[in-house]
Order: sequence, then structure tokens, then C-alpha cells
Amino acid sequence: MPPPSQHQEPAPVPVLVGAPRTRVLKLLSLVIGLAALLVLVLDLVMASPSQHEAWNAGGLMVVAGVAYWLVSTGRAQYVAHLIVFGTLAIAVNSVLTYGSVRTAVGFLFVAAVAGAGTFLGRTALILTVAASVGALGVLTLAEVNGWLSATPYFEVGLRVWITHSATLVVVAVMAYYSRRQLRDSFLRQSEELELRKKTEQERDRSLERFARIFHTSPSPMVAQSARSGMILDVNPAFERCYGYTRAQALGRQDDFLWADAEARKTYMAYLFAARRAEQYPVRGLRADGSTFDALISSEMGDDPEDKLIMTTISDVSAQNEVMERLRRSEERFAKAFNFSPLNMTITRLADGSFVEVNRAEDRAQGLAPKDLKGKTSIEIGAWLTSRDREAFVAQLMRDGRVDGYETRMRHKDGHLVDTRLWAELVEFDGEPCILSCTVNISDEKQREALLLSVARGVAAETGEAFFGALTRHLCEAIGADMVVIGECRADGRVRTLAIRQNGQSLPNFSFPTENTPCGQTLLQQDMLICASDLARHYPLATSLIESGCQAYLGKALRDADGTPIGVIFALWREPIQLRPDTQALVSIFASRATGELVRLRRDREIQRLNETLELRVRERTADLQKLNAELDSFAYSVSHDLKSPLRAIDGFTRLLDEEVGPRLSADERQLLDRVLSSSRRMGSLIDDLLALARVSQGVLERQAVDLSAMASGILAQERLRQPDREIELQIAPGLQAHCDPHLARIVLENLFANALKYSRTRPVARIEWGSLPPVGAEPALFYVRDNGVGFDMAYADKLFKPFQRLHMPSEFEGTGIGLATVRRIIERHGGQITGEGRPGEGARFCFSFGDPTRA
Repeated sequence: MPPPSQHQEPAPVPVLVGAPRTRVLKLLSLVIGLAALLVLVLDLVMASPSQHEAWNAGGLMVVAGVAYWLVSTGRAQYVAHLIVFGTLAIAVNSVLTYGSVRTAVGFLFVAAVAGAGTFLGRTALILTVAASVGALGVLTLAEVNGWLSATPYFEVGLRVWITHSATLVVVAVMAYYSRRQLRDSFLRQSEELELRKKTEQERDRSLERFARIFHTSPSPMVAQSARSGMILDVNPAFERCYGYTRAQALGRQDDFLWADAEARKTYMAYLFAARRAEQYPVRGLRADGSTFDALISSEMGDDPEDKLIMTTISDVSAQNEVMERLRRSEERFAKAFNFSPLNMTITRLADGSFVEVNRAEDRAQGLAPKDLKGKTSIEIGAWLTSRDREAFVAQLMRDGRVDGYETRMRHKDGHLVDTRLWAELVEFDGEPCILSCTVNISDEKQREALLLSVARGVAAETGEAFFGALTRHLCEAIGADMVVIGECRADGRVRTLAIRQNGQSLPNFSFPTENTPCGQTLLQQDMLICASDLARHYPLATSLIESGCQAYLGKALRDADGTPIGVIFALWREPIQLRPDTQALVSIFASRATGELVRLRRDREIQRLNETLELRVRERTADLQKLNAELDSFAYSVSHDLKSPLRAIDGFTRLLDEEVGPRLSADERQLLDRVLSSSRRMGSLIDDLLALARVSQGVLERQAVDLSAMASGILAQERLRQPDREIELQIAPGLQAHCDPHLARIVLENLFANALKYSRTRPVARIEWGSLPPVGAEPALFYVRDNGVGFDMAYADKLFKPFQRLHMPSEFEGTGIGLATVRRIIERHGGQITGEGRPGEGARFCFSFGDPTRA
């Protein structure tokens, strides 16, 4: 709505226009014509000759007919004028005809004014009203003064009713459509008012949104006047970008924001010409004097009165730096991609179509870059089936990259090629792609298959049979006509171990090496190769010359110290061109042959030693038995001979004690007692030595012995010797062994005596006899356990050695011969004995009498 202070034009009178106006005029013409026709007929039939007004009805019919024709033919522009002024003319003429303005024809003046008000404009309405008022005034004056010639006719009838009714119908139609037009106009004005209110509300919301966007935008924004160039407003992002506060920027020209004044002039000229600019590159100037790269976008309103310029600035310094680094990176990638000697491609992840192909030779499929562009990897045979590519893509998507992916591709000539593939996901022009590198590994696969076949072929053979398999596989591997493996002999000749010629094995033989390539091979460390003219290089090698061979390759087989022990060589009847892997294969076969030949020579030596070993063992055993017997005899003799002088010493010392004992001083008594004690100890040692010597002599008489019963008897005697001690026994019943009963008793007596001796410091001595569960086929282990003082396992190696003790004589008496005697008895039975213990926690001795079937 305009403000109240402004001048407002009055609303125009609604005028029927368009299709509604045409329809109304056509209807009015028809109603007027029918009414005039009916009046004309009645006038001709019923009226007196002096009161005929047929020519008035006829005139009205002519007006209605012309109006109807004009409307029907699309010429309705002046039809309303014709009807209005025609009706007005007929009304004036009817007053003259009837002689009075008080007749029914006065309705026609009303109809003319109503028609003018409905169909015509303000001017025509005023003219119609003025004409009607003026005509009625003149006619009224003429009637009053009697100037009218006709006699007034006031008779009413059907004709008058028809005239009045037709006039009312015409006026009603005009009033109805006039009212309808007013209503439609009011509705349109209401809709326009509502639309204007909504528009203003939307404008207010837009202004609010604009203000919010302006102040919260992350990009700097400037609003300035196009007329004066003054900055009207800036947002917070502008303050952060340029370093100026809003107060410092408002009201100033924007030239202080430009690093280049000429660039500003150029930009403003372009902006005023195009009224908008987008992503225009400029150089900005900050408050601290630093510059930065920026892209600015400005727009001016289309309204000439609206001279506001809105500008958005984007700081692209970091972006430009990143783009520059990206450009350099892409340049390096492009160089590495195109100049790589390996075949590299970039394909779309979606369908596998080729995007880029480098210049390297395609050694897998033999295709040129032009053969790949626009095609998919499946179409050119890089993948044999779509399922193969799907499996590869699935692994690539899962891991992000693929290293050493082995697959098979189809060469352009149709054969299959083994390849190895490296690939990684990359983005190319915004689309996910695959960067891949392909290597042809067919030769490698063939070598691997060959080596695997050879390894399998020779692994199953050993000994001399191995060399036959080795020559067979080497012939197939290198395509030789003959392969020979030979062993060096002490006389300087070579004895063949295997010969393979033309697919057949030949009998072995020996040959001299002088003046032959085989002899030269044995003299040098590396491989000897003669690719052609073998007869010219070795004219004295008659056997080779007679065989027709022209090429030779050989390698010596050497022991660990470098001594040649054999040779492997191959012969060809035609000159050869060695493949790169031929020497490597021969070296591998030579290494394997060396190992087998060394093992074969060692086996021979072992076999020779085994043949003499049994004889030497028997001889050594007899010598040892003889020596042991002599040692035992010597020990027995010495021990027996020592007893006589020892008995004399002991006897004379006792006699001396009896004679002079009462007269001895305390020191003399102590010395005499020490002599007697030492003689007794010496007697015990001699007795133990005799016992040890006796157990090593004689023949073992094995029999079933109830060791549990024997243990019970021994412990019962010990209890009788020590009646004052409290002894707790645990004896497992029914334990038996196949052993010598006399020697078994010595073992048990010594073990139980030790158990009782070393547990005498305990209030209750606990002695246990039992056995351990057997392990496999090993004989049962018996054990004797006590709760005595125990011993330190660090000194366990002294337990079974003669005269070695783990305790002081002042603590526990003994000579150190008992356990040595036990060990000698156990070893004679083929068994074993071990001891274990801890200080203060007792000891346990486990032993067995061995397997009598092995004795």
C-alpha cells in the first residue's frame, strides 16, 4: 500500500471488457430486437391508425439488429454506443409520437442511462445523462406550452406492458452483469492486497535472511554504493580477512583494499558494463601491508534507482599454493608414469575402461596405447572373465592396494601369458580409477616349474640312483645331447656315476682327464664353457671328437676344503647359445650332485669302518675286562695284605695301653687313643675296599628276588640294633626284580643304613620303600626315601665316587665307599641309580637292575 501522504487516484468505474462484455451486448441486442418485434406486431394489429408507432419499433429493431450483427462479426467496439444513443433517440421520438413525457416511453431514457453506466466510460455516461436530462427538459417545456402537435396518448395495454417488461429485463441484465463485474473487481483487489501483504512479508524475511547470511558468511562480504563508491557495510569475515574493523572500513572508498590500483579500475569498468562479475582474480591488500590472492564476485541491482554493489571475496592463497604443489606433483607423476620402463595403465574402477596408458612396451599382451584407449580390460583380454576382475577389484577395495597379484592375460596372438600385477586406487578427474603396473612372468613361471619338477624328480632318489635321475632331469632342462656325472679317483682318472645320452642311460666307465675339457674343468673354480669348435680347442680328446660333439659345459664338484671330488658336464652336437638360466641350472644341479657325492663317499667310509668296528670292539672289550680283573685282583691283594700289618699295629697298641696306660699323662692318653681310632678307621676302609673289589668279581646269578621281603628283613635287623630310636616304616609289598640276590642285599643294606644314619637327628625317622610307575619298555624304578638332613644337589656328582662325602666325619661317620659299591653293583646289572635331595628335607635314591634280556 502506498503511504497516506501520497496522492491517490480514485478507482475507475468498472467497465465490462473482453468476453463478458461481448456476451452481454449480444444478449441485450437479442432482447431489444425481440421486444421491438413483438411491439411492432401488436402495434400493427391492435393500435388505431392515428396511434401507430410502428416506425419507432421498427427503428429499435434496426438498432438491435445492427448491434447483434456487429457483435457476431467481432466488431463490438462501438456496439454499446449504438445501443445507448439509438435507445435515447427512439425515446425522444416516442415522446414526440405520444405527445407527452408521462407515457411509458420514459423507461427508455432510464434504459439508455443504465446502458451508458454499464458499458461506457465516465465521459459517455455524463453525456448520456446530460442528453437525457436536456431532452426531457425541452420536451417537458414543449408539452407545457402545447408546442407538441400530437395529442397525448395515455392508454395502457399489452403493448405498454411488453415495452415496460422488455425495458426492465434489459436493465436487470445490465444491473446483474454490472454487479457481477463489481464483485469480480472487488475480489481481484482483495487478492492483490493479500498478495501484496505476502510479498512484503517475504521481502522482510528475505531481508532478514540476507542480513543473517551477510553477517555469518565465512567469506568476506562488502556492501558499497555504486554512486559514490563508499563502503556501506562489511561482515565479520571481512574484518578477519583484511585486519580492518568495521568502523575503520565504513564510509571509505574501497581503493585501500586493492594491491593494484589499475586492476581496480579495470574491474570496476567491467562491473559497470556487465553489472555482475564472478570469480574475478585480483590481489588483495591487508591492514598489515601483506597481500594475498583472491577471487571476488560482485553484482549490481537491475533497478536504476538501486545502486548497491554486493561483493564477496575468497582468499585463495592457500588454495593456489596447494594447486601449485598439486600441479608440480602431477607433473612429476606424469613424468614417472610416461617414462617408466614398466607397462602402466589407469582404468576406471566402474567398468575397467582405459583412461591413460604410458609409453612403455607392453610385454604381456603386445598391444600399443592406441589399441587400448576407449576399450575395457575385459575386451582386450587383460581379464579372461568378468569374474576374475571382480575378485581382483574386491581385494583392491578391501586393502586399498594390491601387490604381486598373479593372473593370466591373453596375448594379442591368442596365447595365455602369466603376469604379476601391482595396483592402487587413485582418483582421476574426480572419478575413482585403478593405477596398475603389469609384468610378464611367463619365463619366471617356466623356470619355477622346471626347478620344481627337477627338485621333485631328484628328491625321491638317494645314493647312486640319484645320479641317474639327476642326469635325466638336467638333460631335459638344458636340452643337452649328453650329460655325465663322474667321480675323481685316486689314480687321476674319472669314474662315471651316471650317463644320459639321447634319452637313454649308458653303462658307466672310467676315462683319463689329460688333454680333455673335463681335466681343465677340474683345475678351475668357475664353470668351463666351450660353445662351439670343441675339436679345435681340444684336438687330443679323441673320444669327444669321435662322438661328433661341438659344445661343452662343465663344472667341478668340490669337497668342503675345495678338493675336486667329481665333475658334471653336458655335451651338444651343435654349437649352442646359452640361455641366461642355463648356467644357473647347471650350478644348482652341480651343488646338489656335490652334496650327494659327499654323502656317498662318507657312506662308503662308514661302511668300511663298520666292517672293522665289531672286531675292534671285541678286542677292546677283552682288554678292558682283563684290565678290570687285574685292577680288582690288585685292589683285593693290596687290601688283604694291608690287614696283617694293621692287625699287628692295633694289637701291639692295645698291649701297650694295658701295660703303661695307667701311667700316661692326659696328652699321652689322647695320642694313644688317636692311634687306636685311626687303626680302627683304617680297618673299616680296608673292609669296604675288599667289599667293593668282591662285587666286581664273580658271575652274576640272576633270579627272581622279592625285594620287599628283603627290605623288611634288613630294616627289622636295624631296629634290633637301635631299639631306642622311633622309626616309621612304609614298605610297598610285592616288589620283585630279576637280579643277583647277594648283590641286591648289599645294595639295600647300604641304602637303608644311609637312610637311618642321616635321619637320626629327627625325632621320628621315616623310611619309605617303593617303586615308580614304569615308562614305556624301561624296567621299573625302585626307591628308598628318608626324612633326614638331605644334601645340596650342587654336589650330587660326588655321591657315587669312592671316598667322596657330603658331610663332615664329625657329623656322620663313614668311609664314602658304600654308595660307590651300590653303583658298581647296579652297573653290573645294567641298571642305573640317581640321588636327589634338599638340605633339611631328606633324600631319595632311585635305581633299577636293568633288563635281564639285554644283559
